[in-house]
Amino acid sequence: MGAIAGGAALAAFWPRTPRSRRTIPSGRVVLRYWEKWTGPEGEAIQRVVDRYNESQDRAWVQRVPVADPMSKAMVAVGGGDPPDVLGLFSYNVAQFAEARAAMSLDEFASRPGAIDPSIYKPAVARMLSHQGRPWAGVNTCYTLALYCNRAMLASIGADPSRLPRTIDELDALAERLNERDGAGKLSRVGFLPNLPSWWPYFWPIMFGGSLYDAARDRATVASAECVRAYEWIGRCAARISPAAAGAFANSYARSFHSPEDPFISGHAAMIVQGPWLANFIRHYNPSLDYAAVPVPLSPEVPDPDQPRGMLEADVLMIPRGCPHPEESFAFLSFMQSQEIQEQLASEHCKSSPMARVSEDFMRTHANRSVAVHDAITASPRVEVLPQTRAWKPYADLMIGAFDEVWNGGDAAAIMTRVQSRAQAILDKAGELRKRREGAPA
Repeated sequence: MGAIAGGAALAAFWPRTPRSRRTIPSGRVVLRYWEKWTGPEGEAIQRVVDRYNESQDRAWVQRVPVADPMSKAMVAVGGGDPPDVLGLFSYNVAQFAEARAAMSLDEFASRPGAIDPSIYKPAVARMLSHQGRPWAGVNTCYTLALYCNRAMLASIGADPSRLPRTIDELDALAERLNERDGAGKLSRVGFLPNLPSWWPYFWPIMFGGSLYDAARDRATVASAECVRAYEWIGRCAARISPAAAGAFANSYARSFHSPEDPFISGHAAMIVQGPWLANFIRHYNPSLDYAAVPVPLSPEVPDPDQPRGMLEADVLMIPRGCPHPEESFAFLSFMQSQEIQEQLASEHCKSSPMARVSEDFMRTHANRSVAVHDAITASPRVEVLPQTRAWKPYADLMIGAFDEVWNGGDAAAIMTRVQSRAQAILDKAGELRKRREGAPA
């Protein structure tokens, strides 16, 4: 990458460092920590940062809220002015590793605080590594679950203690829970897979499919299992009508995590969401009688008691060329303790990424269904996002594909086309990786 010309350009591009909560003690090494979180999540990570700053007298971590830290950090590394620590997403690990934009944590293997991957749940450890090397520490992790309004289930005579475990059970309940007003407009839905529309690539997992074969570096979204998943998406839309169901979902596009959230306000009886939903329920509708279960599986997928699901994480990485790598690693290592992870996960209302979880964490957690998320995270059948630098453009293809299927398109033909395009992206990324591997370090 070429360097950015001129200090003025840098000053205009990078976010301003916020004023410290207190005067930085003299003699401290100041670490710039770029983190995407703002609002309550930002305040929670700041409390952990404050705790680190008080725990030792060598470094002072200064958190800098940054929108789109991945793009800005790539430019900063290329320009020779990276921060000391980066808060990214798990799907960024492969890109930073292959671009040599981050330091592998095995470079610190002989340092105090060296991290043993066995402290994490196995799938979490897998997300933090790439091509056999550890590249990141975890910040938080999350899985998706099906949240159900128990009172609404009881109102139609369903057993609120027996939540749906198969797609067929989910479909049957959803149909009974749909309601329309006098004009025939949807006023309540049982369940819609585009509410919210944030994970259009998620559904193949529940049908036994996978988007990516890592061993062969192949896109697999046209597999029979994946096609069945998107055929089901089409049927969900057709049962109500694509236009009516789409209009209902679009009417709540800006309402999530607010009093008007479709689940919190009682306009959706069931919804697929992350564990953070409990925080917003607690704030906006604490009397809501809800429970969560793993997202239901296709009947063809065996052994539903070993939860399938999708796992994602927020991660910490050390950019290559950062001013203070030793001090950065010490902070990253501090963040990997069970106590710190449980503090942050509790405040973010998420499950713990750690192999060991304390009884107090589970007992006092704000999400009454946190054990469901914990079981998915720990399951040997949980899926992580494709660990390739090509994942983001691949995921973008899935957005359009979902919409096409939703509006009546042929799922097999659409997924065949998407697979071909995704494979071209993967092949291009593979060629770039090979060129970099052949270049001098």
